[in-house]
Amino acid sequence: MKNHWKCVLIICLIAGLQACNNAERSGRDETAKEMVDSLSDTSRRAQALTADVDLNGDGKVFILSAANGGMMEVEAAGIAIKRTKNKLVKDFAEQMLKDHSAANAELKAIADAKGLGLGTSLPDELAAHLAKLNGLDERAFDLQYMRMMINDHQKTVELFTSGSRLEDAGLRAFAVKTLPVIRGHYQSAMAIGKKLNITNANNGDDVLGISPAKVEDK
Repeated sequence: MKNHWKCVLIICLIAGLQACNNAERSGRDETAKEMVDSLSDTSRRAQALTADVDLNGDGKVFILSAANGGMMEVEAAGIAIKRTKNKLVKDFAEQMLKDHSAANAELKAIADAKGLGLGTSLPDELAAHLAKLNGLDERAFDLQYMRMMINDHQKTVELFTSGSRLEDAGLRAFAVKTLPVIRGHYQSAMAIGKKLNITNANNGDDVLGISPAKVEDK
């Protein structure tokens, strides 16, 4: 009987220690998330994360950059779906919402498995872009949204190309799988940009070799 109660006591002690550890980790993660959310520079955001994450700096920066970009795309798409009257733009935004929501969920699962807490809000710079977008209507809105999509997806193609060479196998596989989707978004955005007569939509840097016709905004 004494042995029985000793076993029960040991189990209770272990459970109590685990609960304390989980509470401590949870509190630390929440603090880290607050720190991460307050920083706009991706490298500093990566450094602010919990130290016990088994992932090198390049992997952390990729996850944070991709997570921020994905969050931005979903929020911008939601705005576009409500505000645009252009069917091409609305169809594109609906595709962005679908594809980036799926990619965001997959990336979060990878981050969660590694114990990496992601920020829950956009850094100030990206939030400012959305605020500017929210202040526009009709053609001005469509032009600004599609310029954002062209420029953002150009950068995202570059990010995921780098991600396809990461040391971490899980992140590398995610980047390789997602890269063709991002390229497709970029191509679609460029095609819509041409139809909207967007001038110099990607500032001359065209990673896919696609250039919109240089015409004046109407």
